[in-house]
Amino acid sequence: MAEKIRYTRRDLKGPDEFISTFGRFVEWCKANRSKVVIALIAFHAVLFLYLGTGAYFRWQERKAGTDLWPYLEQAREILAAPAVGATGDIAAVEQSIASLVKQHAGTRAALYGQCSLGSIAFSRGDYEGSAARFREGIQAGKDVGVVRFLLRKGLAASLEAKGDYAGAAASYREAAEAAGGPQLATQARFGEARALELSGKKKEAAALYRKIIEENPETRIKDQIDIKIAHME
Repeated sequence: MAEKIRYTRRDLKGPDEFISTFGRFVEWCKANRSKVVIALIAFHAVLFLYLGTGAYFRWQERKAGTDLWPYLEQAREILAAPAVGATGDIAAVEQSIASLVKQHAGTRAALYGQCSLGSIAFSRGDYEGSAARFREGIQAGKDVGVVRFLLRKGLAASLEAKGDYAGAAASYREAAEAAGGPQLATQARFGEARALELSGKKKEAAALYRKIIEENPETRIKDQIDIKIAHME
């Protein structure tokens, strides 16, 4: 049975501890009014700066997306189905994207713009320029989500096309680590294995091909991998 706490008449008449403490705090505030005012001003200034900066960056991201996405979509359509006269069209789109990427540097939309510029350069055989575009996006250090994978895979493809198979294998490996799912990871690992094979490291390539099938036995490129392994044995 819990012990009952007995209060005396003197206890009941005494000041409440919270009220006494709060009263002392109020008295201190009165005596140090200037310090309190300065502290409150500083607090609200920091709060305003935090909220205002966040709102500004969100606005900046929205503005960058609004400006860039129409050109990125136009570039995607031209590259997916190039037609007669598309060379001039893609050159104009490339110029617009490059200008907007520079204008909105530091935004996620700008990183997607770098991917698009890298793809455009790749499509015309400028593998050095393509690699440079993808590197610029990676070096920005703000890539998150799928764009992190796209930048590294794009760089790997550019290096592979220009014959830098060792660099391509390393970039494909980074892309696999940045992939957000098994399908993207399989694409990157297949590229790494291919680059290893092209560089003459067939034993390592065969081991990686087998690992791809072990990790993703239902992959759509299983037949391709089986053929490559058979040719190396």
